[in-house]
Amino acid sequence: MSNSPFQNEIERIKKAREKAILESLLMVEADAKMLCPVKTGTLKRSITHAVKTEENITKGSVGSNVEYAYWAEKHQAYLEPAVDQNLENIKRKIAEVLAPEKE
Repeated sequence: MSNSPFQNEIERIKKAREKAILESLLMVEADAKMLCPVKTGTLKRSITHAVKTEENITKGSVGSNVEYAYWAEKHQAYLEPAVDQNLENIKRKIAEVLAPEKE
């Protein structure tokens, strides 16, 4: 069964949205790894990203499952600065997704 042009556009936007979120998360993850405090390297290796897409929403997160990651962030922030220094790129990627596709 063929999708309508409307359904095709919804799917295109959904895929573009997921791609923009993933690219944004990878930038933040890379910078968080550069900024995080390193003693043994466990925290740095544990920083990862996750993307979750539901019908109308795509969510992303960057973080660590190491139990002391919260305290490391409180002592020497690395996640928040990683987001801050990528904020303009994240906004640009989201704007690209929202822009209509040129034919």
